[in-house]
Amino acid sequence: MSNRDNLLGVLGTIYRWRKALRNACLIALVGSIGIALWMDTYYKANTIFYPSNQDLSKPELIFGAMSKVTEYFGTDKDVDRLLEIASSNELVDYMIGRFGLFNHYDIDSSSHEGRYWARLKFRNLYVVQKNRNDAIELTIEDTDPQMASDMANAAREKIDEIAQRLTKNNQAQILASYDSNIKRKTTELMRLGDSVRDVQLQYNIYSGGEQGEQLSEQLTRAENDIARNRARLEVLDGNPLIPLDTIEYIKANLRGATRQREMLLSHSSKNGPLSIRDYNEGIGKVSIANDLHNQARKQLSFDLERYNHILAAYNTNIPSIQIVEMAEPPLMKNRPRRSIIVVGAVMAAFLFTLFAAFLADAYRDVNWKELQ
Repeated sequence: MSNRDNLLGVLGTIYRWRKALRNACLIALVGSIGIALWMDTYYKANTIFYPSNQDLSKPELIFGAMSKVTEYFGTDKDVDRLLEIASSNELVDYMIGRFGLFNHYDIDSSSHEGRYWARLKFRNLYVVQKNRNDAIELTIEDTDPQMASDMANAAREKIDEIAQRLTKNNQAQILASYDSNIKRKTTELMRLGDSVRDVQLQYNIYSGGEQGEQLSEQLTRAENDIARNRARLEVLDGNPLIPLDTIEYIKANLRGATRQREMLLSHSSKNGPLSIRDYNEGIGKVSIANDLHNQARKQLSFDLERYNHILAAYNTNIPSIQIVEMAEPPLMKNRPRRSIIVVGAVMAAFLFTLFAAFLADAYRDVNWKELQ
């Protein structure tokens, strides 16, 4: 019986308050319809893309110097990097300026806080996040479906531009460093070339290996001539049958060979022929100067090649994102759901009024004056 009485009590309360309930629901219905119709209709456009692997912009990969397998899609770090770029004020301000969002959002651009409210309004309609497939999904809402898709595509392109610019800024710094280093090494190479010429002029050594072989052959030939002429002179000198002019000829050849050996073994004059003694004193210095010059030339050639590789990578347009889906003008609105707003408002008004009716019936017998 108690449950029945309770149910009858509830129904009785509803019946007694039926007009109030009806009026509250009607007011909520009319008001919610007016509010729902007054609310702007928003369309949502979205674009999906993956980050590119940053190694794609490295000269080693472009020119085949890296042996590892090429990965075209980036890692989680690349995703985080693009998300930071996407949420930067640079991108937001670019969108505000390109699409005239001050006028579009009806915000006074001349006011001190105008840019703050424009940024806030845009960020409330702009979402970029990593989806369940680890791709980046960028969405923008707007009252114009075409403008929503244009803004989404423009935001994606700006993210790509900023990411490429950051990479190219790093490459530009490396190029500047290489350029400075190349200029310094070019000057050093010229100085070393002058040193090589000076030491070559000082010792008359221009081709160390060939000149050394020639001097060795000349000394050997002179020694052989001395030994041969001495032997001939010992045998023929004093022989009455040998003419005197023959003996003098042999002696002249012996003196010439001896003189040649002395010249080869002694210091030569400044403009005289190269001697073995001068060669032995200077070949070490000439070799060191040539080695330093060759090493500097090889290092400069390596730096120039590296510089040209980085410059080629700098001038190559390598996208920082891989587009999966471009934004298209949405065919259906995203919000508001007007029917849900109206039904929810009517239900809320009904329940709130019913709750008030229950409270009024429960405490109608209370004398509030006696409680004071």
